[in-house]
Amino acid sequence: MEAPRHARKAIRFPLEAPIVFWWTDTGIEKRSEGRTHDISEMGAFVLTHTCPPSGIQIGFKVFLPLLDGFEPKTRVEAVGQVLRVEQAGKDEGRNGFAISTRHTLLRFSDDTHELKESSENKSQVS
Repeated sequence: MEAPRHARKAIRFPLEAPIVFWWTDTGIEKRSEGRTHDISEMGAFVLTHTCPPSGIQIGFKVFLPLLDGFEPKTRVEAVGQVLRVEQAGKDEGRNGFAISTRHTLLRFSDDTHELKESSENKSQVS
């Protein structure tokens, strides 16, 4: 029996939320926006019309919907790397890309709560 090719290292949660992201390509800072498809402690998959190149470092902010127990304007801020880019076919809608995060912050309005920082993507709460 063969092992699955793409074993998940973190649980993905379906979440459709607004996201803005930015990256630098040949010295030029670029910005775009889209919606998350899913998110985990190790990254996210983003649906958008404009994808950054695979392998590039990006920063992003995900604006979380109002949830019980969270303050309004709660957002996730992170730095990560684009793992892969998926181009949509003619009738499939938007393109998308996968992000592996390296440093993640959870912000409540102007407060900062650090969720994790690890090159090995192990959870740490401080």
